Amino acid sequence: MEYIEIYKLQNDGSQKVLAVCKLVEGEVVCEGEEVFVQNLKNEGIFDYKSQSQPREKLFPKDGRKFLEQLRFNFKSGYLNASEIKTE
Repeated sequence: MEYIEIYKLQNDGSQKVLAVCKLVEGEVVCEGEEVFVQNLKNEGIFDYKSQSQPREKLFPKDGRKFLEQLRFNFKSGYLNASEIKTE
């Protein structure tokens, strides 16, 4: 199973797993901090591979494409996503 972990930087410099998003039967299922997970479901993320303007939005129903784009949407000093991992 493919998955990505999204981390949040803590005040002490450590990282906490904020959410884990897994590819399950062609759709992404995220578990973790409820408000964050709901925001992913409702608001989606931007597709940074898309050449269209404004950028296309992706949602968990978009499957692997959504999973691949998480690390490009969360790459700041405070929030970042891992590369795709496998179990």
